[in-house]
Amino acid sequence: MSTPSRRPTREQQPAPTQTHAGTTYQEHPMTTTDTHPDSSATPAGTAARKDDAAHPRLADVRGVPFSTLLKVELRKLVDTRAGRWLLISILIITALAMGITLWVNRDSGTQLFPLLAAANIPQALLIPILGIMTAANEWSQRTALITFTQEPRRMRVMLAKTVAAVLLGLLVLALSIGLAMAAHAVSMMVADGGQVDLAMGWTFLGHLLVLQVLGVLMGVAFGALLLNVPLGIVAYVLVPTLSPLLFMATDWLRENAAWFDLGLAQAGLLSDEALSSTEWAQIGTTAAIWILLPLTIGSWRVARKEVK
Repeated sequence: MSTPSRRPTREQQPAPTQTHAGTTYQEHPMTTTDTHPDSSATPAGTAARKDDAAHPRLADVRGVPFSTLLKVELRKLVDTRAGRWLLISILIITALAMGITLWVNRDSGTQLFPLLAAANIPQALLIPILGIMTAANEWSQRTALITFTQEPRRMRVMLAKTVAAVLLGLLVLALSIGLAMAAHAVSMMVADGGQVDLAMGWTFLGHLLVLQVLGVLMGVAFGALLLNVPLGIVAYVLVPTLSPLLFMATDWLRENAAWFDLGLAQAGLLSDEALSSTEWAQIGTTAAIWILLPLTIGSWRVARKEVK
């Protein structure tokens, strides 16, 4: 009795033969045609290289340079419509204040010091708003998600915002000084027998620098504390206005108001006379209360606040 023949399976079938130039050879089933051990030459290896380039390891990612952050924050202050018009308004109102001073002293001519003092009045009110917009604009315009995605280290971003606001405030001060010198020269030439004197002294220049920097930092502090531009502006206007009423509540507060009222402590900076150590201590104490404390709390809020 003959047994039925079993058809060999696919694995058992001999591999097909190929001929090339009269030579016949047979491929082994386990033989592969890939003779390059480098897996990167395969489509899978190429895809892996592309994936590594698109998603590098966290240890290989470098942070955004601080100079780039500073340039971006400076550009934000002058590129937006609100920031541009705020700067223009500061310069226009400063020029108007100088113009009024020139008109009042048109007969005798106007010295340089009254012009600089007049220029400080509108800047003391408007420069802090620049700081508020710098610190809080990201949260009011809902662009913080983009900013902190590009640079997750939020304190570096806050430092760049602060430095940018201070630099722009100093630029406005420099333009104001140049405008005041030009106005003084014209006023003296128009007045009969007027003598041009552009010497302002290093002491008074240092006072102006301190006033400008403190004003900008106060705005940044209020903006970081509240993280809302309109609310920050309202708080900046109301708090310094209403706080002197509190300092008049008792005899002790009235006698020591210079240690708590920032405006009262800074009054001596609007002169060309050197301040005493007590006056500088009062400026430092009030700056710690109205600038350093809210800025510290605001930085903590920026670092902890959920970005939506």
